Amino acid sequence: QKRNYLIHQLYVRKDWDDCMTLIEDTLEKVNQLAEYPLYVKGLILRHRGNVHESLTHFQLAAGINPNNITNLKQVARSLFLLGRHKASMDVLEQAVRVGGEEDWELWHNKGLCLAYLRRAEEAKAAFQRANAIQRHDCTFMQLGQLLTQEEQYEEAID
Repeated sequence: QKRNYLIHQLYVRKDWDDCMTLIEDTLEKVNQLAEYPLYVKGLILRHRGNVHESLTHFQLAAGINPNNITNLKQVARSLFLLGRHKASMDVLEQAVRVGGEEDWELWHNKGLCLAYLRRAEEAKAAFQRANAIQRHDCTFMQLGQLLTQEEQYEEAID
């Protein structure tokens, strides 16, 4: 727990080299079985452009705690960035089942995946659900873009 606090402090200060050193040391001591260090390492790796490697670390963290919606969201995000939209959708649906029914971000990201999968009606429903939970400009913009592509201009303006 003390190391998690130090890892967090280094991460939020963007002192990522020292943070990665502490994470590696921590993971070595616990045989790679520490959820929070794996999670933060995944964030740093993705920030540095190593999306494939970040996915591995988020999956390890999710394996340690499969009911942690935050871990599942990060797995889904990395899959999305890798263009694996169907796999990302599957993880997002798992996160909803685990208890994220009222999580705006899950529904927004489901809408993005569904839009990429060309499932427009389902994408619109997901964006509308996200906005029903918590209104965000980015969700309205995605919904408007989707409606505009379908030439539903009046609905897009609303």
